[in-house]
Amino acid sequence: MRNWRHRASLCLALFLGVASVLSACSGGGASSGGVVQLTFWSFNQQITEQADLFNKSHPNIHVTALKQPSGPNQYYPKVLTAVKAGNAPDVALIEYQYIPTMVSNAALVDVSKYGANGVKDQFVDSAWAQVTQGRAVYGYPQDTGPMGFFYNSATFKKAGITHPPATWDEFAQDAVKIHALGPNYYITAFPPQSTGWFQGLMWQAGATWFSVDTAANAWKVSVNDATSKKVASYWQALVDKGLVSTVADFSNDWNAALNKGTIASWISAVWGQGVITGSAADTKGQWTAAPIPQWTAGAKTSAMWGGSAISVIAGTKHPQEANEFAQWYLTNSGSLSIGVKEIGWFPSNKTAQQSSDVNAPQAFYGNQVVDTVFEQAEIPTTWTWPPNLTAVNQFMGDDVNAAVANKTPIVDALDKLQGQIVQDMKSNGINVAGG
Repeated sequence: MRNWRHRASLCLALFLGVASVLSACSGGGASSGGVVQLTFWSFNQQITEQADLFNKSHPNIHVTALKQPSGPNQYYPKVLTAVKAGNAPDVALIEYQYIPTMVSNAALVDVSKYGANGVKDQFVDSAWAQVTQGRAVYGYPQDTGPMGFFYNSATFKKAGITHPPATWDEFAQDAVKIHALGPNYYITAFPPQSTGWFQGLMWQAGATWFSVDTAANAWKVSVNDATSKKVASYWQALVDKGLVSTVADFSNDWNAALNKGTIASWISAVWGQGVITGSAADTKGQWTAAPIPQWTAGAKTSAMWGGSAISVIAGTKHPQEANEFAQWYLTNSGSLSIGVKEIGWFPSNKTAQQSSDVNAPQAFYGNQVVDTVFEQAEIPTTWTWPPNLTAVNQFMGDDVNAAVANKTPIVDALDKLQGQIVQDMKSNGINVAGG
C-alpha cells in the first residue's frame, strides 16, 4: 500500500519548514475525568512496562501502549491510513529512514514548538540529525544502528589472519586468504537485495544520496556520484573474483554458513550481535566485534543501518501531553533501562550509552563488551533519507540484484537507479534540482 506517494509533493515544503506538519484530520486521545488519554504504538511488547511507569508518575496523563506488527509494508501504511481517517495514535515509533516519508504525508508534529530542543544535548549528534529537517524536530531519537565488523576469529585464525581488517584494502586481502580455505569459504556475503546494508556502506564512504537545494526549493539526487561508484566497484571486484558469497542475508543458507564458519564475518549494525547469537549458536566464543574497515587508515567513520525515533503523530488532540510522554520515554532512566535491557536498544541517549546495561560483557563473544566498539563510531551527519523511500528501495533491490545475477556492472545499476528515482519524484510532483 502506498497512500503516502499520492501526497509526496508536499514533502519539500514541509521539509523546509514552509508549511505546518499538523494534519487537518481530527483524532488523537480523548480526555476522561480530567485525565488526558494517549495511545502509543511501537514494535515491542515491553512498551507496556514503560507506559505503566509513566502513568504512575503522571496522574493527569494516561498512556495506553499497543504493540504493532513491525513489517514496513504493514506498519507505516497502517499509521498513514489512521492519520487520514483521524484515528491515529498520539505517539508512535518511526524509524529514521521513514521520517521524510511520514513528513511528506503531513503525519508528524514538529515538536520543536513544545521544547524538544531543550533536551537536544542529551542525545548523540548523529541521531539528533536523523530527527531534524531544517528547523523542525520530528521526534526524539530512541536507538541507533552504528555499523561495525563481526568476525569469526576461529576461521580467521585458520586462514592465518591474526587481526581484523582495519581498512577496506586489508579486507580485500583477507578475502583471498579465507577463500583459499576452500570453495565454500567466504569472508562475507554481498546480499544484492539488502538495500539498507548497501546504503550504509555508501554512507560510511562519504556519499550523500539525497539533499535539498534550498535556493531552488528542490531535492538533489546523487546516488550515482563518484563516491558511490567507488563503493560499487570495490564490491564488484570481490563478486567477480568469487571472494564473497551472494547468498541473501537472514536466509537459511546464510544462517547455516555463519554457524559453520564458512561465512566468516558480517558487516552489520550493533543490533547484529543478537542475530549472530541466534544464527551461529554452535560457534559461541568464536565471534568478536571490531570497527568497520575504513577507506582512510586511522579513521573511525561508520554509518547507521537502522535506528528509530519516538514521534508525535499529527491529528492528536493533545500534542503537548503527547510530546511530554515522548520526551520522558527517552530521557527517563527507568524507561531507558527497560529499553536497553529488555528490548535491546543501543540508545541514542548519551547517559544511557554509558550505563552498565550497555557496557556488560557477553559470554557468546568471549566476554567482550561488544557495545563499546560501537560507541567509538563517528557517523557523518550529512546523510538524508528521501521522501519516497519505499520506491527507492524497490528500484535499488531490483537493479543491484539484476546486475549481480546477469553479471553486469553494479555502477550501471546506480546510473539506472538515479534515473528511476528522479522520474519517480517528478511523477509525484516533487521538485528535483537539475532533473
